[in-house]
Amino acid sequence: MVAWPDAPEMGQSPIRLCVPAWEYEDRYNGQPIVRHVLLGPYHLVRNSEYLTSHGVEHVLCIRDPSEQRFLREIEIPGIRFTLMDVPADVSKVSIIPHFVQATRTLAELVEQQGKTVLVCCSDGVDKSSAFVAAYLMHTYALKAADAITFVQNSRYCATPSANGYRIKLLEYEPICAAQRGANAGAQKNSRKRIDNDGQDAGEVDGGADDAHRPIAPLPSSKRAR
Repeated sequence: MVAWPDAPEMGQSPIRLCVPAWEYEDRYNGQPIVRHVLLGPYHLVRNSEYLTSHGVEHVLCIRDPSEQRFLREIEIPGIRFTLMDVPADVSKVSIIPHFVQATRTLAELVEQQGKTVLVCCSDGVDKSSAFVAAYLMHTYALKAADAITFVQNSRYCATPSANGYRIKLLEYEPICAAQRGANAGAQKNSRKRIDNDGQDAGEVDGGADDAHRPIAPLPSSKRAR
């Protein structure tokens, strides 16, 4: 059984670094970050014992063009792969669409299907840790720094590159906030339409009741003779 860490509270800040019991060799293993999300190096896909003991059902592998020959899909019974190719130098290009795509993939697999996903890159330190942080930012309304710290509290070696992925996570922060605002506005408008529809239905029903209500008899002095 996997001991899944508690998820962060929505919008929790600050999240303080709590150095786990960590040894250098732990970087070669994988760690659970939140329920059904594991983070580690690519070589774990060849470790059947790890995959079985952690119930891995899907692998999300982040790689750049130079790694395509080495980080590739392999046939493993019961496990599917998603390979995401990202630019080698993320400091010069927009990586936000890749964050969005990976977050959607994880949300569908983890939240909708309940599958356990191993998110990996070559060493599980830079690329994959940044993408897990992006998922936390979107899902739990965390700031970039808090999302990175939360990941490091389970996988201490996780370090998105200072001049690359860390900057891109900071750029992703206001996009996540804007998306949450748009979603909240859409939900509010939806509730308002439902309430209005209910009121309109009540008025229509009331009119129908009036049309079928028996007419009160005239006073006896005014009855037709």
